[in-house]
Amino acid sequence: MLSKKVDTLTKAMEVEAKKMRREVTAVEKEVVILRAEKEQERRARRSSMTKAPVNSSSIPALGR
Repeated sequence: MLSKKVDTLTKAMEVEAKKMRREVTAVEKEVVILRAEKEQERRARRSSMTKAPVNSSSIPALGR
C-alpha cells in the first residue's frame, strides 16, 4: 500500500515537472520574441534618424 502511494506521488511529481518545463520553454520563447522586437525597434529608430538629419534651420529658435 505504501509502495503504491509512493509510486502515485512519484508519477504526479513527474507530471508536474513536465508541466513546469513546458511553461519555462514558453516563457523563454516569449522573451526571445520580445528581445527581437525591441532590437527591431532600435534598428528602425536608428535608421530613421540617419535618414532624416536634423539641421539648425529646422529647429525653432527658443526665446526669439
